[in-house]
Amino acid sequence: MADGLRDVVPMQTSPSSGALQELGGLVQQLAASLSKLENAAVALQLPALAGREWFDLLQRKLLPQLQDGAYLIVAVVGGTNIGKSVVFNHIAGFRASASSPLASGTKHPVCLVPEQFTETHDLQTLFPSFELRPWAGGDEALQSIPENCLFWRSHERVPDNLVILDTPDVDSDAPINWQRADAVRQAADVLVAVLTQQKYNDAAVKQFFRKAATEDKAAIIVFNQVELPDDEEYWPVWLNTFCSETGLKPEYVYLAPNNRKAAEAIALEFEEREWQGTTGPQLTQRGSLSEVLSRLRFAEIKLRTLRGSLQFVLDSRSGAPAYLEQIRSQGQQFRDAAGVFLRRSMVQNADWPTPPNSLIINDMWAWWRNHREAWTAGIHGFYGRIGGAVRTGWQAVRSRLGHTAVEPISAYRKQEWAAIVRVLQQLYEQLHIITTLNNPLLTARLNHLLSGTSCEALLSRLQQEHDQFDFEGLIHELVSTEMEWLRTERQPLFDLLRKVDGATAVFRPVFTVGFALSGGVGAEHFLVNAATHTLTHMAVDASAVAATTVAGEAAVDAATGMLGQAKASLLRLQGKFTQRREVWLLDQLKQHLLGGLLAELEAGATVAESPPFHETARLLQDLTRRMGEIES
Repeated sequence: MADGLRDVVPMQTSPSSGALQELGGLVQQLAASLSKLENAAVALQLPALAGREWFDLLQRKLLPQLQDGAYLIVAVVGGTNIGKSVVFNHIAGFRASASSPLASGTKHPVCLVPEQFTETHDLQTLFPSFELRPWAGGDEALQSIPENCLFWRSHERVPDNLVILDTPDVDSDAPINWQRADAVRQAADVLVAVLTQQKYNDAAVKQFFRKAATEDKAAIIVFNQVELPDDEEYWPVWLNTFCSETGLKPEYVYLAPNNRKAAEAIALEFEEREWQGTTGPQLTQRGSLSEVLSRLRFAEIKLRTLRGSLQFVLDSRSGAPAYLEQIRSQGQQFRDAAGVFLRRSMVQNADWPTPPNSLIINDMWAWWRNHREAWTAGIHGFYGRIGGAVRTGWQAVRSRLGHTAVEPISAYRKQEWAAIVRVLQQLYEQLHIITTLNNPLLTARLNHLLSGTSCEALLSRLQQEHDQFDFEGLIHELVSTEMEWLRTERQPLFDLLRKVDGATAVFRPVFTVGFALSGGVGAEHFLVNAATHTLTHMAVDASAVAATTVAGEAAVDAATGMLGQAKASLLRLQGKFTQRREVWLLDQLKQHLLGGLLAELEAGATVAESPPFHETARLLQDLTRRMGEIES
């Protein structure tokens, strides 16, 4: 073979260290950020990063080689029974790999490295997809074992800047062989593509090299088992078909004759051919194939293959940006679904009832009774008992006349349960709509929630919780909080209420019986109005002295202001009560209907706003910018 090749002019032996180191630092940060992002996106249940073409390139090619670029990884690749191991042995210069006339001979990749290579390089880092094993003889790679093994050894005849591999068939009947060949392709800088008349147009073979072209791999094409001179006019047609359908642009093209004896003796002659698609410089000297490989445009090819892999990672349609877009899209669906459950408007639009005013007012006066001055407490307490007795008697008369009294809290409980049923109807309608969004994760979970058994169980549980709820306790809690706030934060108003309460105590004997007979609820509320009316007349009494008139006007203003404040407090308490009940229902739905689904939706909806997501997006932008600067 030494007479059949020409050598190239020696090139530099290491790529631009500055560009590689900068890209290597960014790629390491990207890998770490992607790991965090994948953990953060667990709730979205996306396919794993491992197994995606761009991510495998990141792990198998970019991470290990961007930090260490002083060599080229050369892989001999091709289809079944085309003599890959023969070509590999010729590159090695000795019978390193077992060759067989039978198909699917090599089942595991084998690797030759220069002497002392492993003292400065970590092979496991270069080939993370494989279990590394020592390569003692020539038959280990022919074994059928389930592990992904790579057999390796060093040899003095391997050039210092080459790592050479023989690979399993890319079109084997065993899919595991395709995966092993893909892993080698992703790690390689240069592919020695072995083709034959029978395999150049094979679909599986072209698919493999189509991926290589996408990654911008440097390639040397060897047409093996050629019948010369008969095939001289045909190989350009075969090669043109192969390259046009794969996109591969070879550096050099060689023809190897169909000569089994020469192949076994490591004595094949590889004849270079000029072809319009070759991209390598014109060769000027003869030499071995290993010499040609070791003296290729080293720096350019190393940076080119790494750049090609990085461009694949940065591709907006199939690379890491597409993964980010997948997170955004899935997260938006989760956000939309979570919004259905989290909106209070769903409850508010159900005509939620207003709590009974009488209960709130009575509780407010109950609190006030415990905070009156001693003399007003005695007067109000005495006449309150009279009014209560009269009111009880009046209610007994109304009952005998057929007017059945309904407890306000019972009436409210019925009204609220009707509102809850309306909310459930709206919610189940929304859940049904979500199942039409073609989101498998949501549909599977929601179909269970929408089943008749689930609906019945939820309704029963809500009914039980609703029947046991202490409405009076909630009103008492809210009123106590409101009145304590009034006493501590609105002290001038509180003092005014004490004065008005004293004024009403003066007129209490006049109005107690009359108000009680009116059948109303809350004597004190009536007394406040009565006191205001009386004080107003005091204020405008012509016979009053000027001082009295001024005092009367002040009292009128005070009473009017007090009533406004009381009304505001009542409305505020009604709003707080309604809000608490709405929140209670939403909590019940989250607990008994949604379970862990809501937590998953909320977690998935926020992934696109997480620090790992923003960090990954920033690193992709930085890598894209740096790549543009290198290419320009």
